[in-house]
Amino acid sequence: MNHDQHNHKQECGGGESSGNSGAPLSPWLVGAFIVAIFWGGFYLAFNSGGFRQDVYESNAVSWTGGGTQAAAPVDPKVVGKRLYSQNCVVCHQANGQGVAGQFPPLAGSEWVNGGDKQGENHLVLLMLHGHQGPMQVMGANYNNAMPQWKQLSDDQIASILTYIRSEWGNKASAVDPAFVASLRKEHASQSEAWTQAQLLAIPPAKGTQAPAK
Repeated sequence: MNHDQHNHKQECGGGESSGNSGAPLSPWLVGAFIVAIFWGGFYLAFNSGGFRQDVYESNAVSWTGGGTQAAAPVDPKVVGKRLYSQNCVVCHQANGQGVAGQFPPLAGSEWVNGGDKQGENHLVLLMLHGHQGPMQVMGANYNNAMPQWKQLSDDQIASILTYIRSEWGNKASAVDPAFVASLRKEHASQSEAWTQAQLLAIPPAKGTQAPAK
């Protein structure tokens, strides 16, 4: 009987050979766990944005200073500079000088500031639908293509144009998003990029705008 009981214990994993399930955790494992918790807390403290709603919900930021959290008004020139750096700087450069013989400058440009023939509506239409073919800027000739940017919102286009009209020595007025919206609607049927001749055939016009600060 005793012999049978001894065999039964061995078959069931009993006795002293049952394993080390009660052994303490490795000090290295405990240390790694503590370091991971400390690093996670440090990361959240410096990257959470204070868990503000407007950091995680873009709809909480209002361009007019309202919003669900009464967020401060967004400076169009600050937003415009960021969007310019993301979308326009490759061709027109950070200094607004463009690339000689390829991409026209924005600094001092009559198309940016408004000239005798160039209106603020022409500048907005250039952003919305792009340009193709020869173009004269500040007495120099260019013959390259500019892509359309109508995928951007009215606020975004107005911000970019407000930025370039007040940077690099330019001192033109700000562009109103409502002006962009009206031109987008008026020329909604325009499917191709403008030529210079087409743009200049449109009478120049100004929008209702506040001075750029």
